[in-house]
This record gives sequence, structure tokens and C-alpha cells, in this order.
Amino acid sequence: MPIETEILKKCRPTAAQDRNVHDAASKLTEMVLNEARRRHAHIEVMLVGSVAKGTHLKDPDIDLFMLFPESTPLELLKEKGLEIARNVITGREHYAQHPYVRGHFMGFQVDLVPAFKIRDTRMKMSAVDRTPFHTKFINDNLSPGQTDQVRLLKRFMKGIDCYGAEAKVQGFSGYMCELLVIRFGSFREVLESAAGWTSGQHIELPEFPGESFREPITFIDPVDSARNVASAVSTESLVRFVRASREYLGHPCAGFFFPAERKTWSPDQLKKVAGKRLDELVAISMPKLDLIDDVLYPQLRKSLVAAESLLKRNDFEVEKTSIFVGDRVDLLIELSSSRLDERRVHKGPPDYSENASEFLEKWRSNGLSEPYVEDGRWFVHVKREFTRADALLRDKMRDLKLGKDVKKLDDISVVSGKTLASKEYMSALTQHFDDRMPWERDE
Repeated sequence: MPIETEILKKCRPTAAQDRNVHDAASKLTEMVLNEARRRHAHIEVMLVGSVAKGTHLKDPDIDLFMLFPESTPLELLKEKGLEIARNVITGREHYAQHPYVRGHFMGFQVDLVPAFKIRDTRMKMSAVDRTPFHTKFINDNLSPGQTDQVRLLKRFMKGIDCYGAEAKVQGFSGYMCELLVIRFGSFREVLESAAGWTSGQHIELPEFPGESFREPITFIDPVDSARNVASAVSTESLVRFVRASREYLGHPCAGFFFPAERKTWSPDQLKKVAGKRLDELVAISMPKLDLIDDVLYPQLRKSLVAAESLLKRNDFEVEKTSIFVGDRVDLLIELSSSRLDERRVHKGPPDYSENASEFLEKWRSNGLSEPYVEDGRWFVHVKREFTRADALLRDKMRDLKLGKDVKKLDDISVVSGKTLASKEYMSALTQHFDDRMPWERDE
């Protein structure tokens, strides 16, 4: 029996599960409409997302759009939409171009999203307003036999940690998975194409052309040619999907769809694998911020980039970085060397420059060497201000352009070297040093 047949048995919803999700969506729709009438809000409710398109996996989310007339002022849409949502489900506000509420109902995660009911996507009132058009396009163009092919692709993307356009993952959305199957025909044919992709890949449906974007991969949105469906896909996610496609086609196995969980290493195992690399690691550790992922991860990446830039400006070579979010947050920076020589070479102006005399006046007898000329330019050896990466970060951290909520934290610490080899940091260190892809992990 082909492996994909076995995988479908595990990820395709049963008839009973389908009834449950559609029953929940129907009851939720009725509750939203009743609440809207009570508040004199004239809306339509539309089921969108994978459930509406029949491409959902087991335990899907329910996405309901509350469609307001085009004439509704934006502030009123936000106000009324959130009021209705909060009174129907208990949840938390999330943000697209305007807020929506995420909560739970009858055992399902639910998004209640206010949006404008626009006539066509050229109106561009807000990004989420396209979603009903996406649902209609997929329902009109995805054949019944392709829904399971989408399920296979989604499960594959989940297994290799590339599924989802949210900031945490920076991967492939469900809508893009559906479009890929429409474009190439089947799960296997998508992978056969992906095995040859490179950075800058351009994909479009034959009847819906568009210009390439600057992102690592472009897929022209058939309902809006000015939009790249793949805009969220990072270079890392693209490279991982290409590699996974090649390896799966060569050696298909269930581990691509349902990989073993990463097990946290013991301190002894960590020291065995990391070896001397652990001595060159610096961690910026902080309390976990009470923010939704789409707000948290961009701030963490911004903070990490700022720390990297500081280290590079001070001659430290960054080898690898990672972000770990658990009970606390750790930004890990691995260096080729976490300590530098006290002496560094300071480059001066060309010998013929009018600034040469000023350089000589400043550094003659004040450096660790006398100024000297090499290849027509002045140089001098000077004393390095910081020889340790951890000391540099501790001293300059508050001067960096950190994420706005990260910057407010008082409890940010810098930990380095073997001090990190304690239980508190073991999960973060395992993630950083475990270079295996998800499908390569042992049970």
C-alpha cells in the first residue's frame, strides 16, 4: 500500500469529525448573527478557511468572517466586530490589519474576524477582505480528487515545520498549499517541482500572471495579481521544503509527515554533541512576554539582529543564531570565538589623504604600535574596548534597537559558555545544537 494512503488515514477527518466541525460552525454562525441583531449590526457571516474548502486535517480551526457593508466606517467595524466576537466566545484579541478574536467553541479553535464585504479585490479596503475571494477561488478550481492531495501537502509541511504564514513559522499558508496542488496537480507533482526550486522562484497559474516580488519565492495570487501569496515564506523555510522534497522523493517515509518529537538532551549528551562550541555561545535570556506570537516573534528577531550587529561591529564573527521560546525566552548567538585579542588593527586613511596628518597626530605614541603604511593606507594597533562578547552585550544592551516590549524588560541577562549547561537552558541548547531535520530524528 502506498505510503500516502496510510498517511491519509491518519490525517483525513472521519465523517463523524466532519459533522462535528460543521455543526459547531453552524451553531457559532447562529450565535454571531443573533448577537449582531441585538447590537443592530447588519452583517453577513461566512465560513472561510480549510473547513469551508474541504481541505482541513483532523482537529481543524474554524474561521468565521463577519462581513460588514462597504459603507461601514473602519472604526465602527472594529468596535462592533470585537463587541460581537467577545460576547460569543471567550478569547484574546489578535491583529491582522485590524483586530479579531481567537478563542474556543465546542472543542475547536475559532477565529471571529470582522471584515468588509467588498465587490472585488481592486477595492483593497484591508488585506483580510480578500479571504472570501480565496475561498471561492479554491472551491471553484480545486477538483474533488485534489482535496486529499492538499491534505497530504499540508501534513507534509507540518511535519517539516514549514506550515503556516504566521510570524513564528514564516512558512507556507494553507491557501498556498491549495494553489500549489491546483498548479501542479498532486502532492507528488508539487514535490517534484519543488525539488528544483531556487531562491527567487516564480510561480503562477497559467491564466493569472503577475510580476515577481523580492521575496525568496513568488506565487501570484489569482484573485489579486498585485499580491504574493508566498510573501511570508522565509529563505530558511524555502530551503527546508526543497531539501525535504528531494529527500522524500528518494526515500519516502512517514517521518516526513509525523516526525518524532525532539527530546531534550541531558547535560552530558549536550557536552558530547556541542563540545567546544558551547564555550563560544552567548545567550540573551529574558522573561516570556505576554504577547501573541505574531507580535512576539518579530520583536525577538529584531532584538537578535541588533545584538548580532553590535557583535559584528566589534569584530566578533557570528556562526549561528537561534530563538527559543519556553517558560523564558533565550536568544542564542554562537560565535567563532567569544573572546578576542586585546590588540586590534585600526584602519586609517590613505597615505595621500589630507586626513593622514591628523591620523598620525592622534595615534603616534598613543596606540599599541606606531602607525605604519600597508598598500598605501595607514594602520595602527590599538587596544580593544571589549575582548569578551558577553561583557560587550551586558554593557551595550540597553543602547540597542530592541523590540519595543523587549526594551521595557528589566530582567534581561547575558549568560555564556559552560554556565549555560544547566537544566534551565537545556531545551534551548538542544534546539540550537540539534542540527537534524525533523524527519531525521530518532524515536
